[in-house]
Amino acid sequence: MKALRTGLVLTLFAALAACSSSNLSSPSPLPANPHQIMVQTDWSVDVGGGGGDQLLGLAPDVGDSLIIAASAGGRVVAVDASNGHIEWQRHVKGQLSGGPAIAGRLIALGTRSGEVIALDAATGKIKWTRQVGAPVIVSPAIGNGEVVVNTLAGNLVALNAKTGIKQWAQANAAPSLSLRTATRPLIVAGVVYGGFADGKVMAVDMATGKQLWLKRIAAGRGGNLVANMVDVGRQMAYAGGDLYAVTYQGNLAAVVAGNGQVVWNRKVSSYTGVTLDAAHLYVSDAVGRIHAYDLVTGVPLWTYDKLGYRDLSAAVPYGSLVVAGDRFGFLHFLDRNTGHYLGRIKMGDGAVRMAPIVVNQQLIVLGKGGELVAYRVTARGK
Repeated sequence: MKALRTGLVLTLFAALAACSSSNLSSPSPLPANPHQIMVQTDWSVDVGGGGGDQLLGLAPDVGDSLIIAASAGGRVVAVDASNGHIEWQRHVKGQLSGGPAIAGRLIALGTRSGEVIALDAATGKIKWTRQVGAPVIVSPAIGNGEVVVNTLAGNLVALNAKTGIKQWAQANAAPSLSLRTATRPLIVAGVVYGGFADGKVMAVDMATGKQLWLKRIAAGRGGNLVANMVDVGRQMAYAGGDLYAVTYQGNLAAVVAGNGQVVWNRKVSSYTGVTLDAAHLYVSDAVGRIHAYDLVTGVPLWTYDKLGYRDLSAAVPYGSLVVAGDRFGFLHFLDRNTGHYLGRIKMGDGAVRMAPIVVNQQLIVLGKGGELVAYRVTARGK
């Protein structure tokens, strides 16, 4: 029965993805390019292709100045952010689907077959592997001496960072139909927060594995399976004692991290998640709009709506800019304060699915074709 349910999830999602990207709505034409950005390419490294599955959660991560990236085929590469030099590379067995995550001397990755693999960050040597019972399709989180993964089955599982021995698990039953994107766990001050495909967010004490609270951020609209899809987006954010999460066909919500009380919510649909800076929250929604909200009040500040149905990545703040990738290989840049369109980069023909990461003044981007590129981008006149 479990295998049947998983097959149903995959099959229905594939059908939904095909409809949303081609049959129902055509992508918006590219907006006029005002060329208000200056671009410098620092370096480029070939990591290896991301495989045919557009939903692979293989986002690069950074520890100090070391960037870790991986391919679906099992290649893991450590790159010096300052010059693009490959410090080491290793091939691991299994089809990688979640990660990598890096913290200190540890790197953690997940596979489609439900294995968690830990590597030494200095050498790439495998430290341990552990089976967690279901595919890991989003980056693990590392903190407080544990590696925490959110599995496709809807379980938060904590493993000892040194040995891989299971410390605790919290289950949250997965619905029969989901987006199959998963939410990366978020660790703050000894508490791990997990988001799930039924629109709920959970807080767990890492020392004891005790559930502190479970809160529904959004509820399905009823009527059919598709209307009830309210998956929490791929990434959540934290600031000033509040947790921020957004769901597909649901809400962006600010939640008191200590008790799960909802402070405010705004109607928006997103599967990529939420990012923030010191003043704003940013959301790429499911139809291709980019929104900015006041961090404290949730008041909408601006919306950019000229990139419809281009399957945007999460919108990431970068200096005075906000950047998002699309499935045609473009990176789009907006003014962070006004939402005005400033320009774009054509990275390649492969989609930019994963959110770019910021390392000092560099913007690090991994394309679907496996090209890892470091850019420096500034707005003209700044």
